[in-house]
Amino acid sequence: MATFSTAFCRQLARARRGKGMTQSALAQAVGCAQSAISMLESGHAERLSQETVAKIAAVLNIALESSGTENAACAPMVMGGNCGYCPNAACPSNVPYVVQGEILYWPRPQPAAGLRHCVYCGELLETRCPKCGAAFTEGACCPQCGEARIPDTGASAGQDPSAWASQRCREIGEWRALLG
Repeated sequence: MATFSTAFCRQLARARRGKGMTQSALAQAVGCAQSAISMLESGHAERLSQETVAKIAAVLNIALESSGTENAACAPMVMGGNCGYCPNAACPSNVPYVVQGEILYWPRPQPAAGLRHCVYCGELLETRCPKCGAAFTEGACCPQCGEARIPDTGASAGQDPSAWASQRCREIGEWRALLG
């Protein structure tokens, strides 16, 4: 469960409307129900997971408010600290989602202090934006230059992006469940 201020919830609602998105479109982009977006915007963030709110904030390009429930291993990441992400689109640490027909990947932060390779696939972790060099912060896109952190490799070519992303999310969930 996530805990965010009412002001933050209202900021998310304003940002969504500013982008011309409906609650349903935002919900589809992050893989949740429209009612979850409605609850969040009305100040009931405690009913949503931290991960869902983080995805919503990323799609809307809003800095995630500190809720006191962050992953302790990567808490310094927000300060430009010692976390990184895997740049491999096929890695199960990166969850795909669709925004306006475009596939983006939500990277799972990994502690980079003393660990230089992804714990899922072994790829060298990125700690900075490859385009502008900004320090890694949570989200699918760099807040400095707007570039997607993980380029789409075209794995969904010829398929409906939403259907492909949903299937890939199921596969990632099954894979993670096997790892326990």
